[in-house]
Amino acid sequence: MKVPRFYTNQNGIALMVVLWVLVLLMALATEFAFSMKGEVNTTRNFKEDAETYHLAKAGIHLGMAEILLPSSFHALHPDRGLVIGPPTMKAQEEATEEAKNTYRSIEREGIPLGRGTITYSLEDENSKIPINKATRNTLVKVLTIAGVENGEKRDIIADSILDWIDANKNHRLNGAENYFYQNLTPPYFSKNAPIENLDELLKVRGINEKIFYGNDEQLGLNQFFTVYNLKSINANTASPEVLSVIFSESQVKLIMSTREEKGFYDNSTSDYFRIRSTGRIEGSPTNHTINTVIQKIFGKDGPKLLTHYWNDNSF
Repeated sequence: MKVPRFYTNQNGIALMVVLWVLVLLMALATEFAFSMKGEVNTTRNFKEDAETYHLAKAGIHLGMAEILLPSSFHALHPDRGLVIGPPTMKAQEEATEEAKNTYRSIEREGIPLGRGTITYSLEDENSKIPINKATRNTLVKVLTIAGVENGEKRDIIADSILDWIDANKNHRLNGAENYFYQNLTPPYFSKNAPIENLDELLKVRGINEKIFYGNDEQLGLNQFFTVYNLKSINANTASPEVLSVIFSESQVKLIMSTREEKGFYDNSTSDYFRIRSTGRIEGSPTNHTINTVIQKIFGKDGPKLLTHYWNDNSF
């Protein structure tokens, strides 16, 4: 018996197989291209991140070099940030309106290095109040300036901060210890030890983000306090709000008017500094920021630097 032609003609099936194979190959090629592009981008980002990290680290060392400079005072300039006075007292005694010219004018922004740039800043930790040494009266003053107007709430927060820091497990009249924190969700324990990071205050009874961070109208607690064991608070760099916690209203006015006139109030120097440094590469969105706190220690062999805090991935 003769077989019909449509049973013996395989040309159409072969064409379909070839087309499907081509589609599969195109899909594989496209996926491979995207995969390679992703690998290239990942490699480039890793390389640029490594570059910007070392640029940021170079900025940290520039900041350290500034801190090591001999100085007669450390002061706060409205445009330049933390400034370092001349190494001799003579220039300070002759200070007038031209005192601003006696500052070491060091460029800290957009410093070129290789194919990238460095930007760093110096902040004075001595411009704040050491929270682990703060008395209840000091805490109440800070809370009042920070906008906590309710007397009962101020008492709760002040006593709870002191309970968080002290070593015992007995709560003050308005404070809080383990019993209070264990009833929260999730539960946790009171630290009963000195505060090591200011973010711990967000765990203390009565403190929320508004009180801690502040807003456009009120300073937050993070702008009043430091965790470091300062030898003194620098009147040249402290904010008017911090000064008002320590000094009388008339003294604060005198300090601020003298700072405005001369550029500094007295020959106070600082020993704790925060350095923030960012490295960038031209034409790349990649950048890296390092945040560190350095203590300047004076010894018989000259000043030395001690690192108290180091964050490789600061934002």
